[in-house]
Amino acid sequence: MLFKLAWRNLRRSVRDYSVYFVTLLVGVALFYAFNSVESQKVLFDLEHSEWFEEIQGMMNLVSGLVACVLGFLVVYANQFLIRRRKKEFGVYLTLGMAPGSVSRIVLYETMLVGLVSLAGGLLLGIGLSQGLSFVSAAIMGTTLTYFRFVFSPEALIMTVICFALVFLVVSVFNLVSVSRYRLVTLLNAGSQSQRSPVRNPWVCLAVFIASLAVLAYAYQQLIENGLLMLDDPSFARATVFMLLGSLMFFWSLAGFAVGVLTKARGVYLRGLVPFTVRQIASRVNTAFMSLWAVCVMVFFAFTIFSSGMGLLDVLVGDIFESNPYSATLRADVYWENYRDLANPSSRTPDERARKMQETDPQLYAAGMQADWQIAPQLQQAAPELWEQTVADSAQLDVYEVPGLTYESLMDALGGELLPMEVISHTDTNILAVGVTQFNRDVQMIGLPEVSLAQDECIFANNMASTQAFAQAAVDQHLQIDVCGAPLRFGDQVYRMQICDTSMPSTVLMLVVPDSAIDRLVDAGAIPNYSYLNLMYRDNGQSDVQNDEALKQILGKAQPPTPEALIEHGLSIESVESGEVSYVMEMWPVTMVVTAHEQITQSGGVKLMVTYLAIYMGVILLIATAAILAIQSLSQTVDSERRYRMLGRIGADSGMLGRSLFAQTLIYFLVPLSLAACHCACALGVLSHTLDTTLGVSILGAVLPAIELLVAIYGLYFLVTYFANRSIMAQALKA
Repeated sequence: MLFKLAWRNLRRSVRDYSVYFVTLLVGVALFYAFNSVESQKVLFDLEHSEWFEEIQGMMNLVSGLVACVLGFLVVYANQFLIRRRKKEFGVYLTLGMAPGSVSRIVLYETMLVGLVSLAGGLLLGIGLSQGLSFVSAAIMGTTLTYFRFVFSPEALIMTVICFALVFLVVSVFNLVSVSRYRLVTLLNAGSQSQRSPVRNPWVCLAVFIASLAVLAYAYQQLIENGLLMLDDPSFARATVFMLLGSLMFFWSLAGFAVGVLTKARGVYLRGLVPFTVRQIASRVNTAFMSLWAVCVMVFFAFTIFSSGMGLLDVLVGDIFESNPYSATLRADVYWENYRDLANPSSRTPDERARKMQETDPQLYAAGMQADWQIAPQLQQAAPELWEQTVADSAQLDVYEVPGLTYESLMDALGGELLPMEVISHTDTNILAVGVTQFNRDVQMIGLPEVSLAQDECIFANNMASTQAFAQAAVDQHLQIDVCGAPLRFGDQVYRMQICDTSMPSTVLMLVVPDSAIDRLVDAGAIPNYSYLNLMYRDNGQSDVQNDEALKQILGKAQPPTPEALIEHGLSIESVESGEVSYVMEMWPVTMVVTAHEQITQSGGVKLMVTYLAIYMGVILLIATAAILAIQSLSQTVDSERRYRMLGRIGADSGMLGRSLFAQTLIYFLVPLSLAACHCACALGVLSHTLDTTLGVSILGAVLPAIELLVAIYGLYFLVTYFANRSIMAQALKA
């Protein structure tokens, strides 16, 4: 009997449960879908599937936070439902029903809603997870050779357990709440409403103006910080004053707005405008803390999603341009400390050679004997495997030019054209390569060769933030001195990637005639570092197999002998497990980067960032929208007597509906408007910083973020508005 009554109550209160049900349905679907990511790996090859395990581990960590957020929302929404039905519970008790029976009805209703939303959410989540497979394939830059239905028992169990715990907490909360209510309180619930504080409009005006000043200072501090150093005091000040200014804004907004509107009598004294304005003011005054929290959460959600998606262009946007070769082997040759490699500052051409000869004479002798050529060392170590794997190779030796610094070029060009975030030490020497070696690299990737006169040089550069500097050298026909020989800049800046890496990284590389490099070598210079770029042979092997063959070649050339392992602090177990197949030396090979590994890794990074941004962004937006919806419904319930009174004095349902629409819309828009201002400032600063340093902008990701925001808030606004109309209609019939 009680179960049938609970089922009947649910069917009659569908609109009251609409926000509750939508939140649960979407929450369960997202929880299952993003926790089933690992199950997609069966659709991809092995090297891609490893990324799904890492992403799943990250999703599991984030899901703990998501479960807490959804649990809070369920409890919060359930409070509204209990409050909405106080009078109904009082009638049950008046008719003689025992308090325990009323509690059981509430328990049955909670179980029914939980089961229906869990089942519906799981079905929606299973469907959503199938779509994520195609999204994953697109992000990873691959295609699904076949498709099959993917189901994750682990995600199902995790979702059921998580939401079962949530509903257990809700059930206990409901039972305790109902058992504590007194009969007189339940019967008088319909006549009780929350008091709305009335604030002095002049005080509100002063606080409102002060809030704008505080927010302006917060924006100024954020612009000054540039979002470069988050541990800088300016960033802390920007955060604190943004929070404080937002709180002051919402505290003062209603009183200030009412004071202004009441003075505009031509607008104010029309139709139900006074009622609508007072209703909105009451909502804002009562819930200003909630509006503040919603504004801050929307700001963080929107920023996380848009900046996360935008930064993908920085991380992996130009991955194919950044990896034009099959593989790049780098030899760091020598450094006294790693800072010398990053910021070369030799005073004479032979300074590094002398230091290397003193500290590592054997390696210096081996390099000099081989003329620092890497390919012959590898080819000699494994001739057959080299022949089967490598079709072409080209070495690029990079030398520093002592005395020719970025600072001296800036002075000659007469302007601050270098972003300090890119070239952090302008007193370091410029790096140069010979034109013949440079042309061998461009030949391999099908670019036009460079032709230089004996007194010419050019910049190779593919980073947008340093393009202005390189172009200024061309436009001003700048003349420089390389080891006693004057050179002038030619009429082009050559865009090229000189090695495989994660992003475009050719920054102001000076390309000079071979005679200039010969003068440096004759003066005792050795390369700062060398790149050996390889193109794999079309041998019927996959990129993974060719990468493995390259490791075998390196294992022959630089074997992990016991002595080498001890010298590099490695264990024999790392060799036996396959983790280490060769040891890294200063020369001939310090580091290996392959295009396949970079592209696969970029796809994995893109997949992880995309899923995390969507998962966290959507959950935070749902949380804020649900809070606004529940508060709006609560305010409408509190105002039932007012709607009933307006109906009795002649206000028709159309007028009341328009008033309710305006109240709901403005209540949703108020926190969104201030959050939009915060987002515009933060994303504008971040975009400007990235554009200055890396020549990229994240503003392209703002449109998808706006679309996501509009979709979620639009859905909750419509559900809330129609639920509010249902409450109003019931009030008019009473």
